[in-house]
Parts: sequence; structure tokens; C-alpha cells
Amino acid sequence: MATSTPRTKARATESARRREIIEAATEVFAQKGIVAATVRDIGERTGILSGSLYHHFSSKEEMIVEILVPVLRRQIEVFDAIVAETEDPDEILGRLIVAAVHQTAANPHVARIVQNETLRLRELALDAVTSLQTEIMARWSSAVTQGVAAGRFRADVDPRVAALSIADVVLGAYRFMKPMGRMSANQVAAQLSALILRGLDTR
Repeated sequence: MATSTPRTKARATESARRREIIEAATEVFAQKGIVAATVRDIGERTGILSGSLYHHFSSKEEMIVEILVPVLRRQIEVFDAIVAETEDPDEILGRLIVAAVHQTAANPHVARIVQNETLRLRELALDAVTSLQTEIMARWSSAVTQGVAAGRFRADVDPRVAALSIADVVLGAYRFMKPMGRMSANQVAAQLSALILRGLDTR
């Protein structure tokens, strides 16, 4: 049976500490905003001296990238899997909405950061984050465009405006789910899907 070496234990401790810092930073950025939040705030949340945090992360920006990139990449993977499974515009958009709401439910602090800090993220030139955001918006816009082309969605709707609106609505869904609200992710997803699809429907 393999035994843990001191180096292996050190790496495990380092990894666990980074996860702890990231969890605390996610909450702080969501609550205070990227600009107002300080390394000291994050240190106080984790019980680590702010100077010691720089042993794990070089800057707030590095933390932001580590917080957002995995979640955004996962959303793209889920979206692409949905699109690969069906060509029906209503089903595609409906399933994208459901998937996005469930991701918001699983990562409410991340959703809050993305919704409230998009302009700030661009100002910080965090290309690893903003490029993924652009990809996600392209998928929302493509879903609407396909529906319009198929005659299922209203032709007077600008796909980009619709995409931006839908993305903002699903990000803000955290307000209706626990701990802020009382509804389940399935309930919120069903209501938002119905509202959005009915608003786009030509029938």
C-alpha cells in the first residue's frame, strides 16, 4: 500500500488551502465587488494574514481567474452538448435556460460576480475570463438566431439583445433560490423558460 510522503502531504495541504482561499474570495467578491474587496477582507474570512495570501496567489486578479474560468468552461461544455443532441430551436433554448439556471443555483456567488462585474472584468483585461464570456454569449445568440431562421421565433427580435437579456435573467436567478429565495432551481427554470419562449414565439 502506498504511503504519503512529506512532499505529497505538503502538496495536499497547499491544494486544500488554495480551495479555502478561493471559496472565501468568491463570497467576498460577490458581496463587496471586485474593486471594493481587498486581500485583507479575504484573509480575515479565512483566518490567514493578508501577507501570507500572496504565498498562494499573486493578486486578486489571479483569484478571479481561478474562480470564474472553471465555471464558465463547464457552462460552454454543457451548452455544446445540448446543441449536439437536438436541432429543435425551442428545445435548444429551453434546455440552455434550464442548464444555466442550475449552474446559477450551484454557483450563486459566481453568478453574482459575472452579472455585476462584467464591465470591470473587461477593464481588468482578464482575457481568460472575457473570452469565455464572449463564447457563452455567442451560444445564446446562435440559439435565438436559429429559432428566427426556422420561423419559430419572432423576426423582429435582435438576437444579440435577446441573448444579453436571457443571460442576465438566468444569472439573476440566484435571487429566487435559496438562501435568498424559496424556489427550487427546477421551479425557477420552468418559469423562466416559459416566459422567454412565449415572448419569442411566433405562434
